[in-house]
Amino acid sequence: MTIRTNPSLGIGLDTVIPADGSWLDVAGTVSPQYGDVSFDENGYKRVWVTSAAALVAGAKIAIDDNGNATLSDGGAYTAPLAVPAGGSFWSRAAAI
Repeated sequence: MTIRTNPSLGIGLDTVIPADGSWLDVAGTVSPQYGDVSFDENGYKRVWVTSAAALVAGAKIAIDDNGNATLSDGGAYTAPLAVPAGGSFWSRAAAI
């Protein structure tokens, strides 16, 4: 289990939200926002993203300015877990 270093950003770093799900904070605002950044206990940068296509765990991805993740052999991030199409998750930088 990976902990958050900033618990105000919502769900845990090892959670995938399916396309039909959402995370709401107490004020009813969707949180985290796509592109939000956190760091895990090992120092890896994590970015909250969504993917139009299903991803396998460990897939290399690129992230655009809107928080959309796409498969990319040269991607600087990975999908740490399997993600269904339309799923949102905390991507992980490939290097610290």
